[in-house]
Amino acid sequence: MARLIARSGRDVLAIDGDSNPNLALTLGIPPDSIGEIPTLPRDLLVRGEEGVRLKQSLDEVCASHSLRGPDGVTLLVMAHPQHAGAG
Repeated sequence: MARLIARSGRDVLAIDGDSNPNLALTLGIPPDSIGEIPTLPRDLLVRGEEGVRLKQSLDEVCASHSLRGPDGVTLLVMAHPQHAGAG
């Protein structure tokens, strides 16, 4: 669905939070490019009295930690498996 929405010209941000991140493949990102996707740092969030917020703007996070798929979907990946079978 994300690819269809992006093809219609809308901005789409997909976040892969699964321990076995396969969303990149589903979005059409070639397997050899998946390792190039930087994962989100653990200290990205700040907890305060008002709740949780990002240390950076969403645009800054996407600029430094995302990859754009062939249909225009922007992908953020929470983490990569540490070794085979980890996911």
